[in-house]
Amino acid sequence: MESILVTGGNGFLGSHIANRLQTLGYRVRIFARRHGQQAVREEFDTVWGDIRDKEAVRTAVQGMDRVIHTVSNFRKGGSDKDEAHAINVEGTNNVLEACSEFKVKQLIHCSTIGVHGSVKEIPATETTPYNPGDLYQETKLEAELAVRKFAEDKKLPTTVIRPISLIGPGDMRMLKLFRMIQKGKFFKVGPCTAYFQPAYIDDVVEGFVTCLGNEKALGEVFIVGGEEYVPLEELFQIIADELGVTPPKIRIPLTPVLWMASLCETICVPLHLEPPLHRRRVSFYQNNRAFDISKAKEKLGYRPAVSLRDAIRKTIDWYRREGWL
Repeated sequence: MESILVTGGNGFLGSHIANRLQTLGYRVRIFARRHGQQAVREEFDTVWGDIRDKEAVRTAVQGMDRVIHTVSNFRKGGSDKDEAHAINVEGTNNVLEACSEFKVKQLIHCSTIGVHGSVKEIPATETTPYNPGDLYQETKLEAELAVRKFAEDKKLPTTVIRPISLIGPGDMRMLKLFRMIQKGKFFKVGPCTAYFQPAYIDDVVEGFVTCLGNEKALGEVFIVGGEEYVPLEELFQIIADELGVTPPKIRIPLTPVLWMASLCETICVPLHLEPPLHRRRVSFYQNNRAFDISKAKEKLGYRPAVSLRDAIRKTIDWYRREGWL
């Protein structure tokens, strides 16, 4: 079997991809930053390093048949401008150069549906106009465009995947929402009519796997994830149902929350402090995230297997097993 490098292989998405590839018989190497006393994952050939370090990236890519690039910076509220660009853009350029140098057969680049921002057409597709709404989305778009240009100029076989918002075992981003709904402390901001489309981690991983070595995937961009999107109001109801609690009832107006978020950013960002409240966090209540996965289904035979409600239930089950809920 082929050798595959997964950058960010100890992160949420990357670790699930690495585990799945191993079960399929691939020789898997992961590239990741070491945090504290984090131990080497014995089941994988591990290269510790920073995506901003060209030589570390070269070491990781050398000898690999294919590369799946999932590294990105952790989203913040605007206090991380230099870091976001260095990791998302410059780091991706390092991967591109190494893949070209060592003539890998395929680079699968993990982008984000965030390149479309809050979509105006429901559901959006791969050809929906770009509309990044924050620093993370802007730098991820810059990275994606760099991949596509590099592929054209250097004839590097590439595939770009834009995953839909991930949930499932290992996800901690949605934990606060689930906890607050469980404790009856969650309040709704604004009308909550914007759409949200969770994607179960296993379904997204299969999207990556389906592209591996697939001639139909080369030079293409795919949105992968579940098919169901619902208004936030309905999402909160489903989460409450699966938790066995009363759905959230308290609602506050959107405008004053946006004012407060803007004020926090104005004070904190110049001081390089992470704002306790920022507009990107409030955008959760504003942005439409509803996407069509027809291209992946028709071109690749991609089929997500987990419904929206089952994805939420499985995520809650994992939170409970880990003692988070």
